Amino acid sequence: MSLREVLELPSVLRGRPRVRAGSAALGAEVRWVHVSELPDVAGTLTGGELVLQIGVVLSEAGTDLVRYLDSLRASGAVGLVVELGRHVERLPEELVQYARSVGFPLVELRSTVRFVEITEAVHGRVMHEQFARLDLTRRAHRVLGPLGVEGAPVEVILARCAELVDRAVVLEDLSHRVIGFAGASAPEDILRDWTARSRQVPPAADTIRGGPERWMAIPVGLRRARWGRLVVPTRVDQFEAEDVALVLERAAEAVTITRLVGGPAEELEVMAVERLIRDVIGGHGGDEAAVGARAQALGFSPAGEIAVLMARGRGGDGGPDAELVEQFGAAVHRIQRTALVGRVRRNLVVALLDGGDGVDDRLASELGAGAVAVLALGPPVRRWRELAEALTEAEQIAGIARPTRPGEAVRVSRGRHLGVRRLLWQLRGEVRLHAFVDEQLGRVLALPHGRREDTLRMLESYLDCNGVMAVFARSLHLSRAGAYARLDTLRRVLGADLGDAEVRTGLHLAMLAHRAATGDQPAPTPP
Repeated sequence: MSLREVLELPSVLRGRPRVRAGSAALGAEVRWVHVSELPDVAGTLTGGELVLQIGVVLSEAGTDLVRYLDSLRASGAVGLVVELGRHVERLPEELVQYARSVGFPLVELRSTVRFVEITEAVHGRVMHEQFARLDLTRRAHRVLGPLGVEGAPVEVILARCAELVDRAVVLEDLSHRVIGFAGASAPEDILRDWTARSRQVPPAADTIRGGPERWMAIPVGLRRARWGRLVVPTRVDQFEAEDVALVLERAAEAVTITRLVGGPAEELEVMAVERLIRDVIGGHGGDEAAVGARAQALGFSPAGEIAVLMARGRGGDGGPDAELVEQFGAAVHRIQRTALVGRVRRNLVVALLDGGDGVDDRLASELGAGAVAVLALGPPVRRWRELAEALTEAEQIAGIARPTRPGEAVRVSRGRHLGVRRLLWQLRGEVRLHAFVDEQLGRVLALPHGRREDTLRMLESYLDCNGVMAVFARSLHLSRAGAYARLDTLRRVLGADLGDAEVRTGLHLAMLAHRAATGDQPAPTPP
């Protein structure tokens, strides 16, 4: 317990305590209470004791008060409490002034108390806290220890750590960008001006308590390959530092191990952006101040409007997207704009960029022909409260827009480019539209899966070529004779005259409606 808490005990309050010096050090931890009237306490204290006396040593004419106080400090005492009345009516001014000059807590009791009641109360609390610390140690090992070995998500480790210390916990990288946090009921307060505030806690090889706000921090990562640190961004006083440090160290170990199991530390930033985007889209991101604080803590402080660009990869929603994330992130980096890049879901990645004229086209140019099949541009965001709508719009465009073929340079897709695709997407739940699709494509959709998809792709290729056989043949890498053979197969399956422009229009509408209704996008035929 702290010295301040000791002074608030009923047994002490009955003595009407008055702090005469060292009020700034009342947060010091009291390990024990010791009653002593010895003029030299060297050898009788082991550190952390609060010394009680009735002033016998202070009243003796030969006592060197400065030397006496120095002996208390050198022995590790955290304070001196003197009961006035029987031996001293007031504390010697020399003692008070020296205690103030060195910041040593000096307290006078203006009424008589029973020291035995104070020692019993303090020792009882100290023993209780020691048992509580042992229990906390056991729980920290039990809760946090397995998480690292199991490769638990970092957000789970942070949440458990925050529960154990009952305060907010933040994971930041070496650039002081927040890549995870938990336990913050008001993120906008915790994360406000994060980078500047965090820099005031100097880097250290081990656990440190520092900065003007007395935060606690511990490095994360292998000793020779640190990549971040865990921070408790609220005041941690001396008396509670040991408990907080114990939990923080176990959590840092778990985060280090889980990243060794799960992948590089850089992936955490993508995951942090993913959580922010997911929360905003889901309506759980908090108010405008909270969203802005989280983005700023990730290192994103746009000077003007924000451009929302979403990239859809060439794989299906269940396919791997590591290449997509890597290529998209690298392209964003090359255009040298402040940005956040993260996944929205499988095969869909978003970038929030400090906007400006042509930033979308510059990004498309950097992407070229690669893993990105669709680059969708949402409406510009001027206030953080507009972000959810812009993300929703960009995701819709990314899902509807026609993908580029492999080897074809990606282009920016905007809402106005969608045309009939958006109309059919908006009508995708309409019963009459489903009936039209069945009427036009029923024979193809009834085929076995493998043959069905091959036939649909072949039909789409023919429709995209507008019935021009030379282009159709090239798209299939076939001779004209081979292309005509495929066309005959299509005619037999569909039972339709594909030379009729109106028939082709109906089939094209049905195909687009089918893709909109199922959310399925075909893999474009290679050029």
